[in-house]
Amino acid sequence: MARPQKRRCICSVPQTAGFSPKGGDPDGSVNLTYDEYEVIRLLDHLQLTQEECATRMAVSRPTVTRIYEEARRKIADMLVNGRELTIGGGDVVVCTEMRPECANEEHCCHRKKDLVRGWRELKGTEAPVQESDAENM
Repeated sequence: MARPQKRRCICSVPQTAGFSPKGGDPDGSVNLTYDEYEVIRLLDHLQLTQEECATRMAVSRPTVTRIYEEARRKIADMLVNGRELTIGGGDVVVCTEMRPECANEEHCCHRKKDLVRGWRELKGTEAPVQESDAENM
């Protein structure tokens, strides 16, 4: 029996729920999960190492590599085949407090209170929730 998947820690839910190709009807859609989005954000946008990314997300470095490969495959499929991209889902938890490594983090949910935190509907996809936020809704 396989070990259950560990919940991945993300800094915040993305403000954008997806993207559509311009100049024609999309040929299907591709869903990028929140953990795949977070890996792309940390590795490609912030240019962290895979080890630093793994530490932030509370997973192993090989797990980051697998998530990154799947995210890149999906993004390539979207670009090459003219598919719509949706962002949502995945077994993740939004961090519960500002951590030292997030001191200069532009997308930190504790820095920008307007970032959506908690469950929300995104075209039929549910977003992660912090337990304390669910009670306040």
